[in-house]
Amino acid sequence: MSSEPAELTDLLETTVANTLTPAPDAYLVVAEVIHGPHVTPRLGDNLYCSAECAEHGVRELVDKLIKEEGGSGFLLPHEGRMIGCAITPGRRMWSVQILARSELPAA
Repeated sequence: MSSEPAELTDLLETTVANTLTPAPDAYLVVAEVIHGPHVTPRLGDNLYCSAECAEHGVRELVDKLIKEEGGSGFLLPHEGRMIGCAITPGRRMWSVQILARSELPAA
């Protein structure tokens, strides 16, 4: 994931604190740059009850990145979960993945 886990942790804590407190098995969709000029990681707009439900959020976030920055993207299954990738003209490659709340970096 990110070379700056504290930045991602702060973003996630702020987002979760501003929503209803999720159940221990809540899932989030997270996008971060894995190649190219660094920008702050992005969160999907919703919390999900399962990884299967969160697949919708992966599609939405990949589409949103493509609309905002241009480029193209794709989705594929990886270790039982959908992942996405968006590649933009600004030479960024975004990884979009599903994380359970228990998988988030510890503060």
